[in-house]
Amino acid sequence: MRSVSLVILALTLGLALMVDTGCMKCGSKTAEKMTEKAMEKAIEKSSGGKAKVDIGKNVDLSDLPAFLRYPGAKGIGRWSMSGEEGKGTVYTLQTGDPGGKVVDWYKASLTGAGWKQGSQIETEKGTTLIYGTSDKKQMATVTVGTEDKKTTVAVMYTQSK
Repeated sequence: MRSVSLVILALTLGLALMVDTGCMKCGSKTAEKMTEKAMEKAIEKSSGGKAKVDIGKNVDLSDLPAFLRYPGAKGIGRWSMSGEEGKGTVYTLQTGDPGGKVVDWYKASLTGAGWKQGSQIETEKGTTLIYGTSDKKQMATVTVGTEDKKTTVAVMYTQSK
């Protein structure tokens, strides 16, 4: 359980680093690749696990379970980490749909997949949903926020062994 907590912490720190440094808006491929490598090294050093970071305009979302992929959203970021107890990945998606519609879709999709809601946190900046499987081996934290008529979704998906 401690390793899963480390995976979640490292993924959360990676998300904060990416947002705070403005990486999501990096203009050049070279800057993106340099940032990806720096983030991988920092995550690996802090966690002792393996990390993979991918940022850009069309990030591959194929390994994200279908019930966690918002229809029509584009992948703009992905970073993953694995350790002895499991693995986790944060996916960043973007859509033109309003935040409320996106939140409603995730609630229906996760419930339809048999996942149980752990909590829901609402602030002025957005909504965070936390869901998990009944055996607690998989967990998803979905954060939805809207700015400049674009809705950004951060999905942190973790699996324990």
